[in-house]
Amino acid sequence: MPELSGGGGMEETDNPYAAPAPGAFYTPSVFGLHGRIGRGRYLMYSLFPTCATLLLLAPTFMVYWIFLMAVVIGLALLALLSHLLIVAARRLDDLDRPRRWSLLLVVPGLNLLLVLYLLGAPGDPGANAHGPAPTSGVAALTRGAWLACALPPCILLALYLLAALTLPV
Repeated sequence: MPELSGGGGMEETDNPYAAPAPGAFYTPSVFGLHGRIGRGRYLMYSLFPTCATLLLLAPTFMVYWIFLMAVVIGLALLALLSHLLIVAARRLDDLDRPRRWSLLLVVPGLNLLLVLYLLGAPGDPGANAHGPAPTSGVAALTRGAWLACALPPCILLALYLLAALTLPV
């Protein structure tokens, strides 16, 4: 029978369920399922995949097979939606709100309010139940702001060029 008290047990640093150390920080990854992200990273992690998906889907609009086009667009948008739900859930972890709020992204009207809340509300400055506070996102917020301004006109230009270069049938 194992000994319940005394030495030989698991060290506190080995316990994956232990509370994070005070002042501990981590840098979140783009494709992680867990971990907190700040406002700047939320903007970057949601804006760039959305714009990239639109650019990659642009040539499918020139396909004349409607079924193939619908399948490709549906799969791409489903993948994008799953990514956006995960990113919103991670942002809600930073705000110490329930992850199920991310399902509001599929409700028209409420999705805009949720995105504005996720972009505007400051996260918990210290550690919470979801982990340590993310590292400073000032650089990510700056990059996100530049991408938010630069990518939509680039997408419109790319779509215009694709439309202008299509051959008449």
